[in-house]
Amino acid sequence: MYLARLMGYDYEIHYRSGASNQAADALSRVPDPDSSLALMLSVPCLTFMDELRSQLDQHSDYVHRRQDIANHPAKHPGFSVVNNLIFHRHRIWLPRDIPIIPTLLIEFHATPTGGHSGIAKTIARVSENFYWSGLREDVATFVANCRDCQSTKYETKKLAGLLCPLPVPHRPWEDLSLDFIVGLPPYKGHTVILVVVDRFSKGVHLGMLPTAHTAFMVATLFLDMVVKIHGVPRSLVSDRDPLFLSKFWQELFRRSGTHLRMSSAYHPQSDGQTEVINRIIEQYLRSFVHRRPRIWGRLLPWAEWSHNTSWNSATGATPYEVTFGRKPFNFPEYLAGDSNIDAVDTLLCDREEAFLMIRKKLLKARNLMKEKADKHRRDVVFSPGQ
Repeated sequence: MYLARLMGYDYEIHYRSGASNQAADALSRVPDPDSSLALMLSVPCLTFMDELRSQLDQHSDYVHRRQDIANHPAKHPGFSVVNNLIFHRHRIWLPRDIPIIPTLLIEFHATPTGGHSGIAKTIARVSENFYWSGLREDVATFVANCRDCQSTKYETKKLAGLLCPLPVPHRPWEDLSLDFIVGLPPYKGHTVILVVVDRFSKGVHLGMLPTAHTAFMVATLFLDMVVKIHGVPRSLVSDRDPLFLSKFWQELFRRSGTHLRMSSAYHPQSDGQTEVINRIIEQYLRSFVHRRPRIWGRLLPWAEWSHNTSWNSATGATPYEVTFGRKPFNFPEYLAGDSNIDAVDTLLCDREEAFLMIRKKLLKARNLMKEKADKHRRDVVFSPGQ
């Protein structure tokens, strides 16, 4: 016979010989060719209460309070003594400095039955059977210091750190961002759209790629779409896609003098502009090809033209107008009637003045975005090693 302790219980395990206990043999449902059977009888014996009573009996203040409640129950409303235990409104009352309280907190929080619940749920579990002064504070401190909770749970606080927007470019098509739209129905072997966005004019260039594309194919398409028209950019903002991290891609742009600005590995927010353009392009294609999804490639040039000739709230103009210094050909212009004075048109199309004006608007839009975003964030400063 020996005792096996598990989860606060002691199990008395008895081994009996089948030869000496024929009644046990008769109860066995599995035949055994041997003449003897090893039978086990387990009986759970709750030892927690014995340990609790032992600690309470050694606590002088508790013993004095128990005697006072038993002798003068009218002086202690809500308290009673049952089986030498003090009860407060049908819950076992404990002194705050008793050593068993940390064991209770572990049992009701850090065990599989406790489930590493939050503060409120852990308080509810403990309060079903126990009460002591400062119970809520002790549970809150214990849960807040639980290492498993800190390493596995997400924070419900505001985002740590204020928003740090990217610097505003000075000219169009010098600072770009890249991303992919994937998972499209096959169109002539293409299922991916390469999206290149100008961070100054908000213009976009779109290209098609097959599913199994490589860094070389992306670089070739980028040269055909962007470089041959606008030249080599100064910087590229992208996520940490394996294509952008490849040695070929980095070496290509290093030799051309372009800086690759990767977003952070976790929760990237530096390239939110391209994500917005992706949604616009996806919505455009859904509007026209939802009955025939496999013809999306036909409308890709028109999706690019539609976006580049649409008014942008940040710049106050269309990407086409910012890039080329004039408005695109449009029939409503002639219906409305424009001025015939060339000096007025020349003044309005002055490139450098337009660039300065747009940059001021972009700075204003960026500051407004940062101000709104920082309302839902908290300024956190970390020291090296944290």
